[in-house]
Amino acid sequence: MMQFITPVLVALLISLHASAQADYYVEDTLELDTVGSSEADHSIIAVNSFGDVIIVNHTTVGSHSKAVEVNILAPLGSSLADGFKLFNTELLGHPNIQVFGVGNDTCIKPDAEALGDGTFLAVWSRHDLSGTRTSQIEACKIITRDSSGNLLPQIQIIAPQPGEGVIIDNTAIPGEAGFMPDIAAFHNSGSTSAFVVFAHEDGMLRGSTNTFRDYSLIAKRIDWPRGSSSPSILSATTIETDIPFDNQNSMPYSGGMVLPDAVLDDGGNLTVVYESYLIAPHNWHFGPAIGSIQLRRYSQQSLALLDEIEFRGHHQNSHQRRPMIATSNDDARNLVSIGWNDFGISTVSSHRVHFRGVDFNTSTAGHNPPQVVPWDETFGIADDLANVAMSGQAKLIMVSRRLANSNLLMGRFKLPQQPVSYKDFAPANNHPWRPAMAIYDLPSSRSLSYLSYEGPSSSNPLLYSIYFTIQEL
Repeated sequence: MMQFITPVLVALLISLHASAQADYYVEDTLELDTVGSSEADHSIIAVNSFGDVIIVNHTTVGSHSKAVEVNILAPLGSSLADGFKLFNTELLGHPNIQVFGVGNDTCIKPDAEALGDGTFLAVWSRHDLSGTRTSQIEACKIITRDSSGNLLPQIQIIAPQPGEGVIIDNTAIPGEAGFMPDIAAFHNSGSTSAFVVFAHEDGMLRGSTNTFRDYSLIAKRIDWPRGSSSPSILSATTIETDIPFDNQNSMPYSGGMVLPDAVLDDGGNLTVVYESYLIAPHNWHFGPAIGSIQLRRYSQQSLALLDEIEFRGHHQNSHQRRPMIATSNDDARNLVSIGWNDFGISTVSSHRVHFRGVDFNTSTAGHNPPQVVPWDETFGIADDLANVAMSGQAKLIMVSRRLANSNLLMGRFKLPQQPVSYKDFAPANNHPWRPAMAIYDLPSSRSLSYLSYEGPSSSNPLLYSIYFTIQEL
């Protein structure tokens, strides 16, 4: 999900804290505030070319409702030793707007990306808890700097009103999967365009033994110039159809299904990964169930299909879930990295992860054979929530590792002319979970990881908060 960020502001990482007052310094860990009444989860992180960072997540605000919020940090000077300013937590999507009636709204599962002009785009879904209205995808624009690159005294959130975003789509059906829209932004300097990709449920049939579902993927290209109150939808295209996600009724999956993750490669081609699960006799398939991760690449202009690749797990009938994708426009290759989770057919079985790298032709169809990115499983098979990040200098993969009485955020990274390194990125937190990350390149061969994750709240360990940390790789 996260793409690399090229720095234009940072001069040098200095390990000692500067004397100037700041809310955050590199290598510290910060528990972020929430506007919610209890826990916060499902964070996503985005960093622009100035080093400004936003962390967007949803949070519980009532017995059944959630809201989407954002925390924003920006560097206070030309060196990271100057630290970062933390702005007040802001609401993006809130159920009290009551689009669907009193007590019916909930806003969940956001995504965010930096646009090429240095602003940010955030999206989320709003659902009707009563089940009588069609869900919708909303968006807002977040501005941290003026057009000259100066930090604003107050962050600007461009939206119809606090707690309500601009409607990107209100016709697609989330169905049993639930929306989890993803953004693929154009990162060329000055760009204000992006694709928003999401799944639409075409149909569902529940039998005595199995449930059969079919989905489509929709990509909407939008453009949101600075100064505009809302984006223009430049195109809306169904890029994929007949995606099965079936389940055995005796062991159903809960939560999102067919969750797309998308980036734009070096040629601006839309590259998407999503999951699929097929049980006979669906789609004229006969034989054992097939779980897979599907990768598709579409041309920038027409969204015509360029490439398609299927990835399997350790067993054909295992569920392959929650794929993540990353790329960099500053390395010397048109490389994408993907990671995903490999679950046994039983929801209580062991969890494993896979990582792959694929080199594509830049402007035409074609790719080299996918390469396996090694991952150490000597500790046992208990890894979950695989994630990937890339920059011009570094590659980082990370998992949530389940141990007997704790979790780890274990990462594997590679820097130029350096050996592969493994690192626990949250050693002070005994149950970190669900990492979201980006890489920020410093001068020479040094890079920083920007990381947000869930962990037990300091005020109530039974509830989760969102934590944030920047660390040197």
